Amino acid sequence: MKFSIIATAALLSSATAFQTPNTNPTFKNVQGRNAGLVSKTAFSQNTVSNVDNYVNRESNTALSSALLPAAITSPIGSISVLAFVILIHEMGHFLAARSFDIKVKEFSIGVGPKIFGFTRGGSGILNEDGVDEEGIQFNLRAIPLGGYVAFPENYNATMDYNLEVAAQKTRDEIKGIIEENRKDGGEVAAATNGGLFSSFNFKSKDDTTEEERLAALKKLNLSTTMVASASSGSWIQNLFGKKEKDVSKERSIIIEKDGTITVPPTDYFSDPDLLQNRPWSQRAVVLVGGVVFNIILSFSLYFGELTVGPGLGRPQFEQGAIITAMPNANSASLGVLERGDVIKTLNGQALTKGIPTAYNAQDTISGFIENIRATNPGDSLHLSVLKASTKQTVEVEVTPKNSKEGDASSSPSIGIMIGPNYVGNKMVKATNPIEAASIAGTEVYDLTYQTARSITSYLGGLIVGNAPAGQQLSGPIGVIKTGSNVVSSNDITAVIGFAAAISVNLAVVNALPLPALDGGQLLFVLSEVVTGKKIDQKKQEAVTSTFLLFFLAVSLSTAVGDLSSLARFTK
Repeated sequence: MKFSIIATAALLSSATAFQTPNTNPTFKNVQGRNAGLVSKTAFSQNTVSNVDNYVNRESNTALSSALLPAAITSPIGSISVLAFVILIHEMGHFLAARSFDIKVKEFSIGVGPKIFGFTRGGSGILNEDGVDEEGIQFNLRAIPLGGYVAFPENYNATMDYNLEVAAQKTRDEIKGIIEENRKDGGEVAAATNGGLFSSFNFKSKDDTTEEERLAALKKLNLSTTMVASASSGSWIQNLFGKKEKDVSKERSIIIEKDGTITVPPTDYFSDPDLLQNRPWSQRAVVLVGGVVFNIILSFSLYFGELTVGPGLGRPQFEQGAIITAMPNANSASLGVLERGDVIKTLNGQALTKGIPTAYNAQDTISGFIENIRATNPGDSLHLSVLKASTKQTVEVEVTPKNSKEGDASSSPSIGIMIGPNYVGNKMVKATNPIEAASIAGTEVYDLTYQTARSITSYLGGLIVGNAPAGQQLSGPIGVIKTGSNVVSSNDITAVIGFAAAISVNLAVVNALPLPALDGGQLLFVLSEVVTGKKIDQKKQEAVTSTFLLFFLAVSLSTAVGDLSSLARFTK
């Protein structure tokens, strides 16, 4: 398998996922259920992530309920921002590798069919595919939702695959001959098994005897007299009498003395310039390069906003949660609550704990949904509501209904959409570079911490079968929709905030210790440091491939969820 470090949903060799803020984070369906589960590499978006506010705080228009047209009209700008963030991530891997003079095979932005590309540093000699194998290929591919840095393989994967195929074919031929012998009551079966296997009944490939296998090899004109046992360290001798050392270069399958068929161990290349042959410390630097560059990008964007830009917008919130849309038809809230109302308390307890901030404003939403979910059938909720029409605070009672009519097992719902009680922006401007660096560093730290907390809590909830309330995963379609809304605002500060949030999300998800992600690959390297020996490369690739399939399933699932969400907003 090609050794690659992939960002986002490239899904070619290894993969990586990322989380991004929701386009419309203020609209949470308060039905005590998730709108959908999941998306590599893999995209992952936690729609209730606290980084939502890092995008929305740059523009007051972000809290508008009429955002769908922007999502449709500005996808190119959104994709461009996403592609730029991916480019920076892959540059981190690429530059780290080249700084150690490690060979790189390909640097690609986008996945799928190649649109155009060029090669640098090659020998000028092209192979049968028209590629200079000695140079680095720089390619732009058709689907700009991913990217990867590919490193040369450290063994002949094609030869290994062909050997496995040839060995299995020979095993199948041997098994077929033994089956025929057993069916016919042949000499081998009668002599070795007393006729017990005259009926054909195999339970496993290991129930054949040495005598049966040797007899089958004889029919195939193969003989152990022409080979040496693998335990002796020699390869199979071919029929033309070549010397053993010549045959070893060809790497043929091995026929053991007991008639079993095996393949020789993988012949790994010793080229010191291959990534796999470098010290663990250098491999670790290459693996973390993408994450580091994403963090640096976010810091730089915030620093620029604070120094040469108009400043960094900080969202301001008040207590409670605002209803962002009219209640659903036939819902518990119809006729009781209306759009613009602010829910201040629930059953006598304030919705927002402490001073309202960008982070606990999101916690307010999740906590409210969890309380609705926990309502017993027939119980009412006592709400203190600031009415939008009268500006007066009133007390109301709402009795949740099942979110799916007629389905007693569905979650309780009051049929409204709510969001943080956002009241405006406060622009922060640094007076000197030191202050700007301090503020930007704090912003990146807070965003990274909250993003990591949100993702890990969601994944932890999935593992125990209790995903946090109001959270769901989204994929590339949701990311593009988010960016489309931001780009359509024509507010450069909003676009910068979106790029910074995406960059941090990409860094956090890639850092997760899951195979196929940068963090998972780093875990393999660190285990080498602890144990003093490398994990078998074939086993690493098998584990990575398994998780890659998982990420692919997640990607397909989130795509369906994103389309469903988009369809709901078009109604």
